Amino acid sequence: MVLPIGRPFYVNTEHGRVKGFRYAPESGRADAPVIVVQGGISATGELWKLDGSGWWQDLYPLFADNDDIQVLSFDYLGGLGGSALPARCLSVAEHSEAYQQALTQLGIRRLAGWLGGSFGGILGLQAAATGRGPVIERLAVLGAAHKPAIQSTVLRAFQQLLLQNADNEQQGVVLARALAMLTYRSADEFEQRFASGDEALQYVLAQGERLLRRHGKQASHIFTQLTPALSDYQVQADKISCPVQLVHFSGDTIAPPALVNSLSQQLVNCRCVLSVQTHYGHDGFIKNVADYQPTLTQFFKHLTTDKQYDVEHAL
Repeated sequence: MVLPIGRPFYVNTEHGRVKGFRYAPESGRADAPVIVVQGGISATGELWKLDGSGWWQDLYPLFADNDDIQVLSFDYLGGLGGSALPARCLSVAEHSEAYQQALTQLGIRRLAGWLGGSFGGILGLQAAATGRGPVIERLAVLGAAHKPAIQSTVLRAFQQLLLQNADNEQQGVVLARALAMLTYRSADEFEQRFASGDEALQYVLAQGERLLRRHGKQASHIFTQLTPALSDYQVQADKISCPVQLVHFSGDTIAPPALVNSLSQQLVNCRCVLSVQTHYGHDGFIKNVADYQPTLTQFFKHLTTDKQYDVEHAL
């Protein structure tokens, strides 16, 4: 059984020191199949915890009962975890290079799979398209596309303006996070959840304050280090040869269903495009795990095989 306990490790890359976490059975094989799981820009590599407070806790059952795999997840460079803060904002391509370098230095030459939500999905697409790191056998992309949506690009530009024009950095972070909440959730949720615009406004501002309380000065890195990279990237989807599964969510303004469907048409080996109806919008990739888990289980059923993987040493 893959325990919900991540054992931390560190790897140096040309873009900075990366912190990662390994989830595996206590007596798991060092050469067991490896799958990388990456979440959104505010995620860390602590996917699951014993107390249930992991970043992507509801995803744990997908892997929990497998006795012979290992799951790896990285804190993002310049993100909220323990990876290094780069001297400048890295591009999507550079982020991908860093994590591919980390995997290579760990002795991993082949990944049984990459499962990415939001930013993690973009990085999976980029890694599969360039093919510079370990071979990716299967790629699942949730709430992400090969290029940014125009509306989300404009909203990120407004976040930068808020940071630049706020009275202080703390106020800028609160306002930028509040605006981000309007892109993470759908209009349907706001209509169902709140009785008035004032109530909704207080909610999104409270989310900004919560981010600031939890992460302090580090909270600003989301907007200075990560979101700018998402406003200007382009993945060559036609270069991806491995089987790909796409999941999109109704009301998602970050990765609109139409944009994800466009991506599917450019892929040479798209196995499935799953549409999930949800009032959570983009956050459906976190909130609606039960709706897409059966499809993911089927897609990654090869993880139950005893195939040997090229891993030079245990982490």
